[in-house]
Amino acid sequence: MGPLGHSLAALSAVAAAPFGLLGLALRPSWRVGCAERLGWHPAGRRASPGPVWVHCASVGEVRAARSLLDALADEGSPVVASTVTTSGRDLLRSLRPGVPCGLAPLDHPWVVRHALGRVQPAALVLVETELWPCWIYAAASRRVPVMVASARISDRSLPRYQRVGALLRPLLGCLAAVGARTPADAARFVALGVPEERVEVTGDLKLEPPAQPQTLAPALDAVLANTPLLVAGSTHLGEEEVALDALDRALAHGHSLALVLAPRHPERAGTVASRVARRGRAVHRRSRLGSEPLRAGEVLVLDSLGELPAVYGRALVAFVGGTLAPVGGHNLLEPVQQGIPALFGPHTENARSSAELLLRAGAGRRVTDAPDLANVVEEALRDPAAWRARAEAGHKALERHRGAAQRTVGLLERILAAC
Repeated sequence: MGPLGHSLAALSAVAAAPFGLLGLALRPSWRVGCAERLGWHPAGRRASPGPVWVHCASVGEVRAARSLLDALADEGSPVVASTVTTSGRDLLRSLRPGVPCGLAPLDHPWVVRHALGRVQPAALVLVETELWPCWIYAAASRRVPVMVASARISDRSLPRYQRVGALLRPLLGCLAAVGARTPADAARFVALGVPEERVEVTGDLKLEPPAQPQTLAPALDAVLANTPLLVAGSTHLGEEEVALDALDRALAHGHSLALVLAPRHPERAGTVASRVARRGRAVHRRSRLGSEPLRAGEVLVLDSLGELPAVYGRALVAFVGGTLAPVGGHNLLEPVQQGIPALFGPHTENARSSAELLLRAGAGRRVTDAPDLANVVEEALRDPAAWRARAEAGHKALERHRGAAQRTVGLLERILAAC
């Protein structure tokens, strides 16, 4: 970094300091992981020489990156990881406790330089679209190759990137490689400025089938064992009400059904539970779980991390949130990977390839509103065997995508060999 860069970094630090100190004083949540955000990654100097640093945004990217982390471990590569959110960090620590994981450093030149100096990575792998300018430039200046894995540019993001194309092109030119999800994503990265010879279609890590379906903790398994379940996962504001409406209708028509609600952001669990109670439904929370089985008409709010995939496996009907709310969709494949067809709304811009795959295979259904969801729930309740049979077609479709993690590792190995 030259004198001008140091001056700009100093000015930005001075300007941000009062706001940062005020935020730390007024919002205790900002204090969580503060040292990590300032570049003190937990791996520190204790990391193995030259680890691969895998960075994920939050929970969804962590789940996608599991197969990549496992493939790197199988190759004997030391690995560290980071996430933007504390929920993503906590999930990764619980799923892969052997991988040192901390919060990502703030994207400031001094902070990322300090973080890179502590970890001394051999390569930096950014999952999906985590394009942090200072971090990428700092890595490139240290001759640390930067790769984007399972890379995507959504329909929503593309116009924004195009508007700042002149600023984005030098940044993308620093990338050593892009492992794109699809040919369309690859073409978008090339059009935005990544040299074509550095872009390769390696596949979608979220489409990588897990080696084994996830299993439930025994206590939770016992609670969910006796009643057909509608599971609404990764929900946003308004989607819980839709699921509750579907539960009301099924019960009014004489069906036995209970509901599990898993808000996308666990901190909303208290608000969600209060809304359920106002609807007159008995409500339980995973964090305060008793031993009594969930009964028809009752609701469990899943306020834990990492258990949703296994809970999908207990469902009769699974709805994936962020799709009726205009968010763009979350991981539509998790229910199918657990042997359950997936329902989702019209907003699947962030999961377009997954939605298309499931719809083609018959393992996914698109619903438009509460009555539509209720109709599908009743259809499944009338013939549960036929409903579950849909998931087998989805499982076969996903098997064709196995190997995305290995292709990603292969691309990473090639860029490391070229350094």
